[in-house]
Amino acid sequence: MLTRLDHTRLLRYAGLFTWALVGLPLLYTAQFPPEALDDSQPPSMAWQGWVAYAAFGVLYLWLTRTMGGRRTRLANYALLPVFLGAALAMSYYSLSGLGSILLMVAACVLPWLLPAGIGMLLLVASQLALAPIFVFGQQFGWPEAILQSMLYAGFSVFVFVTSLVARQQSQAREDQRRLNAELRATRALLAESARVNERTRISRELHDLLGHHLTALSLNLEVAGHLVEGAPREHINQAHTLARLLLTDVREAVSQLRGEFDIKAAPANAASGWPPSARTGLRGKSPNR
Repeated sequence: MLTRLDHTRLLRYAGLFTWALVGLPLLYTAQFPPEALDDSQPPSMAWQGWVAYAAFGVLYLWLTRTMGGRRTRLANYALLPVFLGAALAMSYYSLSGLGSILLMVAACVLPWLLPAGIGMLLLVASQLALAPIFVFGQQFGWPEAILQSMLYAGFSVFVFVTSLVARQQSQAREDQRRLNAELRATRALLAESARVNERTRISRELHDLLGHHLTALSLNLEVAGHLVEGAPREHINQAHTLARLLLTDVREAVSQLRGEFDIKAAPANAASGWPPSARTGLRGKSPNR
């Protein structure tokens, strides 16, 4: 079943599954109040944390709806700080490190929205921003909090690189589809050009051989019609008429064989049954190039 899904969908569903699992310990602490637990358990999360948690899931679905596309909408850049801020806010209001796991989910999205260098720096900075939560929320020392943040940052970088490789493979496949479409269009042009050349050759031979001979035959029959009288003249006139009709038919056949070949419309006609992305690539290229 999983092999039938596109790799971008697999990444999206995996991130959504991880986001849902993060909510399980939050639901557990909400079900059992802090006074019913020992001191090692984190306190229940305030309502602001639940809003941040839900906002992260909604933004994740929104930002990943076009994974694999060539262009990133400007609205996605505006929503990206809110997306990362929701993970930090959820960790702040829950006083736990669960926001680091959400940032790992965000690491799956960043390569599809930002350049690799900028996305990685933003991801590491977001993980380090959780260090104060480890200090004040879980009573870590600053060295331990920074090490904990760096540990999560390492996991996030691994997820980031994995998603980056998936994006590069997706773009490579898209480029390959576009090149295949252009190759098929070129083959169609060459085949059509060969057909036109063959039709031109046949029409030229018809014109040079039959056309000239029929013209000479018509002229001779016209002269013969003026030299004889009586019944033979009537037959000669009929033969002259047939020769002229045959010459007209030959000229029409030659004209049809020499029909105009629309070089500009050929790529569009050849790519009419291909995917939209391939046809877009063809439309962006001029036939004269």
